[in-house]
Amino acid sequence: MKRNWKRLTALALAVCLTAGMAFSVDFSSNAAENDGTAAVSEENGTEAPATGQDDTASDQETGSGSEGSGTETEGTTEDSAETSDGTGDNAAVSTEESGEAEEQASNEAAEEQSEEEPQTRLANSWRYSNGQPIQSKTARSARAVSNAWEKVNGRYVNSYGDPIPGAQLKGVDVSEWQGRIDWAKAKADGIEYAIIRVGWHGNNDSHVDDWFEYNVSECERLGIPYGVYLYSYITTTAGATNAANFVLNQLKGHTLSYPVYLDLEDNSTINTDHGAIAQTFLNKITAAGYRGGVYANLNWWNNYLTSSVFNNAAWSKWVAQYNYECNYTGTYDMWQCTSSGKVDGISGNADLNFWMVKTYDQQPIEVEDPNIISYSSHMQTFGWQPTVQNGYQTGVTGYYKRLEAVKISIGDGYGDLGVRYSTHVQSYGWMDYVENGATSGTTGEAKRVEAIKIELTGSEADNYDIYYRAHCQTYGWLDWAKNGEAAGSQGYAKRLEAIQIVVVPKGSEAPGSTEKPFEKKPMAVKYQTYVNGSGWQAAVENGATNGTTGQAKSLEALKVTITDSDYTGGVKYETYMQTYGWNGEKSNGTEAGLAGGGKRLEAVRMSLEGDIAEHYHIYYRAYVQSYGWLDWAKDGEAAGTFDYAKRMEAIQIKLVEKGGAAPGETDTPSKQALLKYSTHIQTYGWKSWSFDGEQSGTTGQAKRLEAIKIDFANSKYAGKLRYKTHVQTYGWEDNWTKGGQIAGTTGQAKRLEAIQIELTDEMAEQYDIYYRVHSQTYGWLGWAKNGESAGTEGLAKRLEAIEIQLVEKGGAAPGSTEQAFIKGE
Repeated sequence: MKRNWKRLTALALAVCLTAGMAFSVDFSSNAAENDGTAAVSEENGTEAPATGQDDTASDQETGSGSEGSGTETEGTTEDSAETSDGTGDNAAVSTEESGEAEEQASNEAAEEQSEEEPQTRLANSWRYSNGQPIQSKTARSARAVSNAWEKVNGRYVNSYGDPIPGAQLKGVDVSEWQGRIDWAKAKADGIEYAIIRVGWHGNNDSHVDDWFEYNVSECERLGIPYGVYLYSYITTTAGATNAANFVLNQLKGHTLSYPVYLDLEDNSTINTDHGAIAQTFLNKITAAGYRGGVYANLNWWNNYLTSSVFNNAAWSKWVAQYNYECNYTGTYDMWQCTSSGKVDGISGNADLNFWMVKTYDQQPIEVEDPNIISYSSHMQTFGWQPTVQNGYQTGVTGYYKRLEAVKISIGDGYGDLGVRYSTHVQSYGWMDYVENGATSGTTGEAKRVEAIKIELTGSEADNYDIYYRAHCQTYGWLDWAKNGEAAGSQGYAKRLEAIQIVVVPKGSEAPGSTEKPFEKKPMAVKYQTYVNGSGWQAAVENGATNGTTGQAKSLEALKVTITDSDYTGGVKYETYMQTYGWNGEKSNGTEAGLAGGGKRLEAVRMSLEGDIAEHYHIYYRAYVQSYGWLDWAKDGEAAGTFDYAKRMEAIQIKLVEKGGAAPGETDTPSKQALLKYSTHIQTYGWKSWSFDGEQSGTTGQAKRLEAIKIDFANSKYAGKLRYKTHVQTYGWEDNWTKGGQIAGTTGQAKRLEAIQIELTDEMAEQYDIYYRVHSQTYGWLGWAKNGESAGTEGLAKRLEAIEIQLVEKGGAAPGSTEQAFIKGE
């Protein structure tokens, strides 16, 4: 009984206060909208009393206008609670006490209603009284104009007929109060986007707007970009989670171009934690891939939504202030300027909105023809942005979000005029050109656009110039590019955040400086190596060392690419590997070799291909075990060693323009063995091949050489070599042994004591063959050559090691030639 009495009392009080509020709307409110505020007297230039712009005159009220104070005519619709400077309170009445009583009654009534009628909510705010939109009666100002909120000479104007700074697009927000809307007529009447009410939600109760599905489907059918809003009765974070799930369920199967807004205005929520509620709701919305935002009037933004969470740059702010200008000092995306707008296809009054150039965005360039070109950008987190026209910015600066794709179109009625464009995209480089509304860039891949090129096409292109500039990470706004030039950056991994495009008659003055529209990192050859025991090294460029020196670590694999190329084509390369030899050409960053395979690289060769090869040489050199840095090779020559079993330990690579000087000496970029030999050693047996002057055998171990094999490893000339040995017990062999055959004995424990080696035919004409031996007791003897004896005879001294080397004919001996052979008495 007591509970029923309390409910009846609250409802009765609400009814009484509703009547009082209606009275205050007509006689006591400070208008939120002063569409024709502060008319100017023609006689003395002073400001006359502010009036509205509706044709119906109303009773006078005392209040403060936007530009001065005086006797003011009634404001429009739901503006009755807010002054134009945002100082009015919600659902204001003539006294503070009555306002508090009304708020309490509204809250109690809402509480009772939630308990017993979960599907019925009566909105009470600066716009609504017990669920009904507050209707206004306004009078016309001397300054009000017939084309208020329309586009005049390419710029939207306010209720005074003055251009609205930063107004890009005109939209309307709608709910079931508008009933059935003829969206085709609305679009034809200049509505460029819509914000559609999903419905309302409390903590646990909700309602889907009666016309939501119809409005959404019509906008999608007619190609009208749209976003949505949810009217909030939410007072807890749990309720905010429920509300977000409710909205996401309604949005299934739909694609939004504008944000999902949380409408914060109802009196029942004034004393809640708005920041926590908004954050909970919008975190869930943005996690689902939508851009989120908050709607409130100026008073709420200034006095209630003061939590630091509302500084989140990723959230869109929608500010309602019914006035000839918006006085919100923060950054905002959208301004709801009036609730008494007229739109063909919508019965009665309509809420009009403008999508704004934000405070840190660029003002549009004034152009003769705003309709000749339109364009949109796809932004990280936010998706496709509203389509804008000639001279405007697309994209979002100040949010640290990457621009991912663009679409550009020429308007109707321009004859044979088209547009084509290409974007430079992270990982992909310059994309193929696309034309007339096609997407350039990527969506859903998290790839940044780094630069753009745009040019006009068709027979009418000669009549126009197209200018464009890019807002680039770190650099900000770069200068203007023109007619196919690159704008943005390349090679620095910098995202574009916005672009601005201007089409002007041929020969018109540029919109601004054209000095530096493009920042490009110079073309470079980039390379990295896989080092045994250390893994892949950090990539380096243009002649820097990659790998190690002085650490006895072999290279196992290599990757090479050309970055930021000004030309088509690239680089191809091949490595010479332990065991495998040459292992096939690779190109443009593909791994050559076998990373982690334990096989050393011994040589490499590389060359350029495509258009770049017409303009550049590629030079490279190898750091090789035992030899250090060899000389520079170029354009397909080998760098490194062959047959020596020597590891490459580091590499340097450099691009040099055709006609430019080599980076250094080019005489000996590689070493390839001409001669190879192997010895059979006491205890050890056959040893692996030695090459070109290397030692084969042992010293200091008292081990005899027992046999030898000698052959050409590689030969440019015809000819052969032959050799004979002096063997313990047997003396000098009767016949010469041919190259590659065994001279001496194995398995008989017979020592070699001396040797003779000689070349034949063309090889003998081109080379001298030198050899020396390490002999028991004597150590290293002098160098013999061309069939001379080396070692001892008649002294029973074993050979322990040998070195053999080819020297170009007439060249200096590798060392002393004294006492190469000692013969006993």
